[in-house]
Amino acid sequence: MPVTVIHGGSNRQGGTHPPFLNTPPLATQGVILVTIEYRLGMLGFFVNPLLTAEGGGSSGNYGVMDQIAALTWVQRNIAAFGGDPAHVMVFGQSAGSFDVEVLLVSPLAQGLFSAAGMESGSLFHGQVLTLASLESLEAPLVSLLSCDKAPDILACLRATPAANIVNNESAIPNIPGGEVSRTLAIEPRVLPLDPFDALQQNGSLVPLLIGSTREEASGTTTSDDPTVTPPLDEAGYEAALHAEFDPIGGGVFNHVLALYPAMHYDAPVYALIAVDSDLQEICPNRNVGRAAVRANGPPVWRYLYTHRYENDPFLNELRAFHTAELPFVFGSPQLIFGGPYTPSAAELTFAGQMMGYWSRFAKTGDPNGPGATPWPRYDPATDAMLQLDERQAVINGYHNRQCNYLLPLLP
Repeated sequence: MPVTVIHGGSNRQGGTHPPFLNTPPLATQGVILVTIEYRLGMLGFFVNPLLTAEGGGSSGNYGVMDQIAALTWVQRNIAAFGGDPAHVMVFGQSAGSFDVEVLLVSPLAQGLFSAAGMESGSLFHGQVLTLASLESLEAPLVSLLSCDKAPDILACLRATPAANIVNNESAIPNIPGGEVSRTLAIEPRVLPLDPFDALQQNGSLVPLLIGSTREEASGTTTSDDPTVTPPLDEAGYEAALHAEFDPIGGGVFNHVLALYPAMHYDAPVYALIAVDSDLQEICPNRNVGRAAVRANGPPVWRYLYTHRYENDPFLNELRAFHTAELPFVFGSPQLIFGGPYTPSAAELTFAGQMMGYWSRFAKTGDPNGPGATPWPRYDPATDAMLQLDERQAVINGYHNRQCNYLLPLLP
């Protein structure tokens, strides 16, 4: 039963060789682990009108095409490794999760996998732009590479050393909505429709496991870093909220502050982390989960990861940060950030439980099994999901009031 993994890294960096992915214990759980490499940044997602004309109306999304090619390879070859091509789970984290959402709705990927997992990354409506928008935004790369005066611009670009492209792509400005907006594209071949809209129309066609960590934003900026000295005080928290929400409109700051009062958190920095975690990941994750559900359709299973690393003060202070769950999914918590980390006995047990949930889902489309805390099928009416920690528990309606206010503010 193969499991295919798409790495994170904003579709700009990363790979399949971090220590926890090399010979991980997950591969001892009755699954075959297949890790996927794909082109990144402008090498994998460049949009240009000349490429669009050459591609019959499509350009960009080459990195996703690589992922589809890898999944096709799995279908053709995994039996030689003892795998079953009828039971393939594809899952990714962060930008890898964005890509899984695209694969769920791409006509080119249909039939290539039987289950999907999205960890800490959800594309909401409007975050992926059209070819026309991206052609304009990414046009400066041609002049940055000194190809704008060439008689054959595409030949010039293709003759440019890859390192030059990588070194120059950061000069292209980001756009509202985040850097992932500038990579993935809505185009006729791979992604004919906004991925959220496609899920909203059709639901997920395969069983879907989807979730996030509770403190997704922890450590991502100086303001959101609980390890910074001196720590963020209440005035600093309010200043950060003003900077973030005043441009959106009058009264937004007051409403957000009322939803996340500093006094309800251990420190003001954790209040800010809660705001940004909900805004960036948890609330979009909720709505993608809701969009994926259909009556009598394939099941959706949602989770919230809350575990804090016990035996390292720095990691413990970051709490359930972005990527924190990955070493537990793969069964190698001792290799967090490359290690060495000494997991507690309870953490080793928890890693076994996480591997159990993921491997059972890969085999059957259902993470439940003997001895495991029951994981309820996701129901938008209750927003029931499993809280993943050393003691798992079912929780309902996590931060719904906050998400109901924040989601309409997203660009």
